[in-house]
Amino acid sequence: MIDDGLQRIGIDTTPLHRVRWTKWILALAAIGLAGWMGLTAPRLYVMGRTGFEFLFMMILLVIGAVLIFYRLEFGVLAIVASSFFIRFTFSTGSQSAVPISLLVSGFVVAVWVLSMLARRKLQLAPGKYVAPTLLFILLCLLSVPYSWLMLRPDLFGNGGTGRSGMSFTFVQLGGLALMILLPAVMLMTANVLKKEVWFKILFWIVVAVAIPELLSRLGILRLSFAGIALNTGASYALWVVAFTVGQALFNTSFPKPLRAALVAIATIWIYYGAEMGATWFSGWMPAAIALMFLVFMRSRALFFVLLILGLAVFSTRIDHYVQNIWNDAVHYDANRFEIWQIIIFDLTLTKTNFLFGAGPVGYLPFYETYYPGNAWVSHNNYVDIFAEVGLVGFAIFLWMQYGIFRSGWDQRRAMPTPFLTAFNYSVLGGFTGTLFAMGLGDWHIPFVYNIGIPGFDVAVYGWLLLGAMLALRSFRTNTAPTDAHA
Repeated sequence: MIDDGLQRIGIDTTPLHRVRWTKWILALAAIGLAGWMGLTAPRLYVMGRTGFEFLFMMILLVIGAVLIFYRLEFGVLAIVASSFFIRFTFSTGSQSAVPISLLVSGFVVAVWVLSMLARRKLQLAPGKYVAPTLLFILLCLLSVPYSWLMLRPDLFGNGGTGRSGMSFTFVQLGGLALMILLPAVMLMTANVLKKEVWFKILFWIVVAVAIPELLSRLGILRLSFAGIALNTGASYALWVVAFTVGQALFNTSFPKPLRAALVAIATIWIYYGAEMGATWFSGWMPAAIALMFLVFMRSRALFFVLLILGLAVFSTRIDHYVQNIWNDAVHYDANRFEIWQIIIFDLTLTKTNFLFGAGPVGYLPFYETYYPGNAWVSHNNYVDIFAEVGLVGFAIFLWMQYGIFRSGWDQRRAMPTPFLTAFNYSVLGGFTGTLFAMGLGDWHIPFVYNIGIPGFDVAVYGWLLLGAMLALRSFRTNTAPTDAHA
């Protein structure tokens, strides 16, 4: 259209077609952006960040978005990277903040759904976990209006404030986002990963940060720049032990020196947690459960040797473990059983609705109303979920956990390569530890008033790795090697 207009007034447009306008426009735009950044960034503060930090993060996000549109597998890696490395958050105007990993996860899941709609092929890979996962997401979505309309209007939906200072409606929506987006990330990953190379990248990302993260926790090394800082959270010890031990035990293609190095990394993390942070059970017990599960699956004899060795170490330091660690746990957490009893048998069974619960975070207003000045959170995923979605939702949640484990269990002998076999076993071990960890805290689905919305960083990569294990279904063969050797 522009060419025709120029030609009508006598201007020859042929030479213009020889100019690569796209490259020139991009180059000029880059120069202009760089100049603007140089002039304004030193004086610019956005969301508590300097101009350089904010613009640097925005550039990373734009590059990430382009890569995600190009290949959804990059979206899977972006979720892990944002949860591990990017400490950039968006304020909600209260004590809580939205981590960038939550926004990245929502964006990747949305792109995945839209890509299926664009292809007119809204279809999920089959599996025993699919139906309960979709039902759980649906029930969580319905639980919010249910809690507003069917229960106590004086406690729900009227903009009351919780301990964070946010309106309770916003708090519930934050809790809902955690409850539906984490399983959605698992479903997305299970349907996106199709090549072994992506599983290897995931493995090496988890393992590569083991030593820097340990040095950071010890205060020896701490690197931070423009909102980028390594901080993997409480669940990392579980997954790094599961991945290193799983590959060392089941991946016969790895050379022995590499397998020995992986065992050394796992040993260091177990020792660090059990000795230097022994009173924080969530930091090392789930990893120990994963370790014992994987060793048991590989060799019953080795399992009993390790068990006897652990009991021997315990017996030599029984005073330390009982007087310092156990007594410390009893002193600070002795009221947990009482809290669980109140939430389940009083609040949920008599004051809310034992079939469908009180909705996300919904039991806490009841707790504060009937036990003023003495309301506590449960520090237990199982108790939280039962109180939030009732007996029906809790049964669906357990069904989902069974479907996940059973899917990984059924395919454990059918992987085409030693690496994928070890990957499958590793995630099974990590999931076993996760089931235990859920009894110690809200690590799998963070509770808004405890770990909070920023806890999405800690939880999301565990759900993503579960999805990666479920994606291995497409690699299944008819091979059936044995699990363990005596």
